[in-house]
Amino acid sequence: MNFDWQTAFAQILPFVPAAYVGDITTIGTFLIALCALIARYWPRPADGSKWLPLYLLVNSVGMNGKHATNADDAKP
Repeated sequence: MNFDWQTAFAQILPFVPAAYVGDITTIGTFLIALCALIARYWPRPADGSKWLPLYLLVNSVGMNGKHATNADDAKP
């Protein structure tokens, strides 16, 4: 199944008020930036830690999935 997000977005957008779209964009941008900032300073928890799923979510939302090749984020 090949889903075209742009077509779906273009069909839904006229039904959403512009003020809501602007607010959602602002909040989404803030959350991504906040997650990127948190990911910058948060070292990876040990495997099996209860914080590991949250760490992985923050890294994904902050678009920090692959890290830099010289990053020192080794598993303790």
